[in-house]
Amino acid sequence: MITHSRRYWATRLALALSVAVFFISALSILPIAKNAGAYSDITINFECPAFGAKAEVMTCKLTITGGPAGDFGGNFSYKAEIIADNETGSHVSPSSSSSASGVFNISVTMPGYAPQTIKIRINVTSEDFSSGESSEKTRDYELKVIDPIVLRATVYNTGAVDAKNVTAKFYADGEYLGMRIFDLGAGASTVLTYNWTWVNIDSGRHTVTVVLDGSNDLVEFSNGNNVYTMTVYVGDESNPLGAVLTVGVIIMSVMVFLTFLQKPSTKKK
Repeated sequence: MITHSRRYWATRLALALSVAVFFISALSILPIAKNAGAYSDITINFECPAFGAKAEVMTCKLTITGGPAGDFGGNFSYKAEIIADNETGSHVSPSSSSSASGVFNISVTMPGYAPQTIKIRINVTSEDFSSGESSEKTRDYELKVIDPIVLRATVYNTGAVDAKNVTAKFYADGEYLGMRIFDLGAGASTVLTYNWTWVNIDSGRHTVTVVLDGSNDLVEFSNGNNVYTMTVYVGDESNPLGAVLTVGVIIMSVMVFLTFLQKPSTKKK
């Protein structure tokens, strides 16, 4: 009886070991299942100016990496919304989109009310094409909405030749602000504006400069120079021009004349 029992249990044990070895071998040749814990973290990079004028359209860039789509190939998508105390007039365009690259160009229209701080809430999804598994992540980005000081210059072309691709560069206290590129027909005029949107603009005296430059020709003000400089005052300090200028109002409204002269052609020897 004892011998029979030992043989019985030995047979059972051998059978169990055979089954275990079979399943282990089968599992070893199966692909490793993907799961959320095996994916890399999703990274969100939102490149956008930290502040802008009310109602200004900001050009931003969103880049999404990582997660299932980044690790195994797939699709990135996002949804964006504006959160603000007063969001009148604001929107994100496009508010949602998807692509395999994870790179998106986005326009953010600032609210028409300032000053305030708004949030751009971005929810992103990274999805694996093959398994359909996905991961999500949400981040908030703060942008400041401020009242701009508007730099304005009325420019006239008193020459007989059309001005093409003229560049007007704006400076304040020697710091470059930005540019405007424009065409101006012979005898025509145009108004150039630029929003001075530094977060903090000190009260007192400031120097504003406009520099004109033509791409292929010579553009000049009527005084023979392509630079126009004006002194302005912000705040309560006395202004010799007879006005007190404050943030949110036009501080520069000048009429400057330019002549558009073709560069002399090079004489052939």
